Amino acid sequence: MQGMGRFLVTLVAPVFVVVGLHCGIVMPDIDQRTNLLLHRSIITHSPLIPVIVVLLALRIGLGLYTFAMGVSIGYAVHHAFDLFPKGWTGAALISVPFYGWTPWLFSWIWIAFTTFACAYLAARLVQGRLDRLWYLLGFIYIFILTVPKEGAWLGPVVTLVIAVLVLGRTVLFRQAKAET
Repeated sequence: MQGMGRFLVTLVAPVFVVVGLHCGIVMPDIDQRTNLLLHRSIITHSPLIPVIVVLLALRIGLGLYTFAMGVSIGYAVHHAFDLFPKGWTGAALISVPFYGWTPWLFSWIWIAFTTFACAYLAARLVQGRLDRLWYLLGFIYIFILTVPKEGAWLGPVVTLVIAVLVLGRTVLFRQAKAET
């Protein structure tokens, strides 16, 4: 039964990843749909939601870690684009409840941290060769879908390439060595 379960997870993994990618790319902006938070809230523009999704997915099992990987990748790509606003004023800044907008430098550092933290979180969920493929293809797929909405692409692509290369060297290749 163990083999059959792994086979089913392998079949549904791409679906879980794609659904997770689409959730992760839009989730940070749920703050715009509520009167409780300002745009770019530190709550929704942080690794907090992906961490919660990962913990729940690992607790439930059923291969949902691939959904959590997709959410984390979507978050990383969303924040890579957020690193390059038209200007560091107003809604481009991170907002903190009961405080207001943070200075641009804090906002930039926070968004960069969130980008790398979410990419790292996704990399930590990789469990084998196919997962490494979903990891890399996930970044490419959701990035290509997001570019037309965002316009600027060079800064975000450089950010994501650096993140994936750093994480590929430290996390993914270490996992690959452990498999052999």
